[in-house]
Amino acid sequence: MTKIHIRDFFGDKAFYKQVISISLPIMAQQFVTSFVNLIDNVMVGGVGQAALTSVTVANRFYMIASSILFGLTGAAGIFISQNYGAGKHERCQKLLNINLSMSILIMTAFVSVLFVAPEWTVHLFSKTPEIVELSLDYIVFAKYTYIPYAISMSVMMSMRAIGMNNIQLKIGIATVLTNTVLNYILIYGKLGAPAMGVKGAALATMVARLLEMTIYLVLLIRQKHYYRLDLKGLVLLDWGMMKAMVSKAIPLTANELFYSVGMSLIFKSYMRCDELLVAATSVVDTVMNLAFIVFGGLSSAIAIFIGGKLGAGKLDEAKGDAKKIIVFGMIVSMVLGSILFLVAPFIHHLYELSPEAIHALETLVRIKSVLMPIYVINICTFFILRAGGAAMSTLIMDSGFLWAGPVLVSTVLSLFTSMDLVTLYITVELLDLVKMFFAFWFLGQGKWVRNLAED
Repeated sequence: MTKIHIRDFFGDKAFYKQVISISLPIMAQQFVTSFVNLIDNVMVGGVGQAALTSVTVANRFYMIASSILFGLTGAAGIFISQNYGAGKHERCQKLLNINLSMSILIMTAFVSVLFVAPEWTVHLFSKTPEIVELSLDYIVFAKYTYIPYAISMSVMMSMRAIGMNNIQLKIGIATVLTNTVLNYILIYGKLGAPAMGVKGAALATMVARLLEMTIYLVLLIRQKHYYRLDLKGLVLLDWGMMKAMVSKAIPLTANELFYSVGMSLIFKSYMRCDELLVAATSVVDTVMNLAFIVFGGLSSAIAIFIGGKLGAGKLDEAKGDAKKIIVFGMIVSMVLGSILFLVAPFIHHLYELSPEAIHALETLVRIKSVLMPIYVINICTFFILRAGGAAMSTLIMDSGFLWAGPVLVSTVLSLFTSMDLVTLYITVELLDLVKMFFAFWFLGQGKWVRNLAED
């Protein structure tokens, strides 16, 4: 039996310096994005609780689309990271081309639905006239953000896969500042502009996404940041490489699709309990994203640190580093969770919420802040498995567990009991404790410890 030493779970100074150097720019970028989402949330919430619920409903379709995109770009990132670690640089460019082409095609399909049947996408979650009307107002401009986001996400994830993070932070700051300023002007009608409400929020997001896409395309055209804009390569794809990538992308993308649909069904369960109180859960998710910035940083560190070592054939080092990154994430999450627990009673002052929503907001933020270390364990394990291409393990652990646990539990309880939304939300979140044991089991199996660059 292999002896377990406490030092196996902690790295030296050089290890943490390297992890932080990779993670910090991503965490900063995530913080900027999450902070501006909070500003958006607050500004829309200032219009009213119904407006906040409506934007949340309108964005559910976008969440499904972006989750599929995340699966695709994540698969490309795995191959790029390992090929970069193996010194196969031209293959990285070809993988970016494949990533861009497929991402644009996927988002075009979703945008087509929004042009043809926007009401259908809203009616999936609500048929309340006020919420439907406001949601459709938001979609008028929001549908134009899908394809720009696909392009930006593809380039951003490809850069992240090779450790190029600082430029993304600068782009993120420019994008979110644009979004925030335009939100203020267009939602409330400042500086002579008409007060557009939720439609103004969508217009601000559209302009910000177009700016973000333009900057990334300029970077590719200038060819000073590793990649280039290869229009011919976007059409004449490397089919052999595409086949290899798609073989991994299908289960990863399927996982993201099942996961996002599952989350939408859970959201539907919350809507059954109390449609207007769902605004409180939207605030909770937005606030918690500020704390979850550690996820983005650690996922990037795992993709580069673990993926690079797997691609270089340093399998034992990758296994050891995986444990250390998980423990590091737990420590950071405990600190952030403690801060959020303390500030929970004061968050509602930023919003126009009912007394019931205020109570729900404080309770749910505190529950999630306590569970933060559990979330970190699960998400780190997911990205470790994904870095080694263990697609089936990630599918079972992530979306498989979601459907067998939270989706089933929330659907049954919302349909056949009179459970209130807060209790249902807490019940669903506590299921992550069960998921943690599955995460450890998959990690211990070691199927993720493999070199994809040799395939």
